[in-house]
Amino acid sequence: MEEEPPALDEAAAAALHRVIAAREAIEQAKGAVMLAYGLDATQAFALLRAASQDSNVKVRHLAAEVVTALPTLGAAQPLETIRARLDRLLSGSSAP
Repeated sequence: MEEEPPALDEAAAAALHRVIAAREAIEQAKGAVMLAYGLDATQAFALLRAASQDSNVKVRHLAAEVVTALPTLGAAQPLETIRARLDRLLSGSSAP
């Protein structure tokens, strides 16, 4: 007879949810960076990590900013315009 694994308490479940949400945002931000700059996943994460270190902002927070800004970047705009706006966001300037 197999024993069931212990259930997560509320604090552990909440922490796990935060980790999953942060990871989702990082993956979405990586995808946006990959598209905008023509990078692979490793290069995109390296760019996010460098921008994070340069601006002294955690990667998960920077990724959340990128994901939040995605709808305002406008897919109907030329790629150069989207890239320029993403550049400003990654450099720590959220001004449009």
